[in-house]
Amino acid sequence: MEYPMTQSLRPPVLDGSNYLYWKPKMRMYIKSIDERAWRSILSGWEPPRTTADADAETTIKRELDWTTEESTLASYNLKALNAIFTSADTSMFKIISN
Repeated sequence: MEYPMTQSLRPPVLDGSNYLYWKPKMRMYIKSIDERAWRSILSGWEPPRTTADADAETTIKRELDWTTEESTLASYNLKALNAIFTSADTSMFKIISN
């Protein structure tokens, strides 16, 4: 009987001693989630901003005011962050979450 190939449900674990092993595996894991999630890591992500007054001072937009594209980009970023955070053991999570 043939079994279909499936994506691994668990990201590689980062424990502090295996970064060189973890890094390329994590890259492929995030790319397998969505290529655009990987691009959010490469380009960085900032919350959408709006200009509030004539002084051109910007503030972070409320999530309810985000456009569809802004929400979509945030979603890719969240997918990547979730993969990274769930791959870290407890000691590494304390380091990377701050």
